[in-house]
Amino acid sequence: MSADDERDPIAASGEGYADSAGVRIYYQTFGEDTNADATQQPLMLCLHGFPDDHRTWRPILPALAERFFVVTPDLRGYAKSDKPDGVDNYRMQKLVGDVIALMEHFRRKTMILIGHDWGAAIAQNVAIHFPRRVERLILLNMPHLNGIQRELAMNRRQQAASAYARLAQNELPLGPFDFDVLRRQLRGGRGLRGTFDVLAKSSITGMLNYYRANFPRPPYRFDGGPPRSIITMPTLILFGLDDPFVLADGLRDNGRWFREPLKVVTVPRAGHWVHHDEPDLVAGTILLWLGA
Repeated sequence: MSADDERDPIAASGEGYADSAGVRIYYQTFGEDTNADATQQPLMLCLHGFPDDHRTWRPILPALAERFFVVTPDLRGYAKSDKPDGVDNYRMQKLVGDVIALMEHFRRKTMILIGHDWGAAIAQNVAIHFPRRVERLILLNMPHLNGIQRELAMNRRQQAASAYARLAQNELPLGPFDFDVLRRQLRGGRGLRGTFDVLAKSSITGMLNYYRANFPRPPYRFDGGPPRSIITMPTLILFGLDDPFVLADGLRDNGRWFREPLKVVTVPRAGHWVHHDEPDLVAGTILLWLGA
């Protein structure tokens, strides 16, 4: 383990790489794959967002790993995972494939899926296209993607809040994009040192390719959402209300896109990184909702 890993609040029980059609996806594991009765602990797969890596889950890992077998990967393009060239290698179909490859790497048929930011967007797509693989879905500071699309089409405040994403979509060097945007990103509980360490270890182009390949482009339109966009498993959304990038307006009327009852917990005085701002509340709410 690196010096960074030695400072974790809980030591990783293992690490390695899963193969996703030739792209290596790095992961760390926490907790044990089996319990004292030699039965498998439920797999909990945690997907980070921009500009993070597997370490973003540190604040809530100790509580989760007591009850689940937790896997925290680096998304492709980030940190220790492979960084393939080209926008096409970051399209949602490939990102979803990475998640399925991780699950199959651990020989699991189902999982509890947690996502934050881009990780939450990927998690929703896994839930929509592979519903039998996801037992429970947990989204941090991300409404249903249809809610985001609606707000982009109809809400000028969300359009302004997403200005950074439009900059990321431009085929420009990092210079016009970097420090002002990153300072704003840090308002959600991330430390300056941690963010720039991620940037140093990752492919900046790969990170921006998430926006180029998948984020909506103007002119924004909304027609109710794609026909196949209903999420069928129980879902929990935890949302810091001071998020300057994904506005809470996107939560409005989300229940229409979920077949099972949707649980939404809003957190005042927490920002985009709600799991950093209120880790005890986030971990406790997740465990309570899961019946753990």
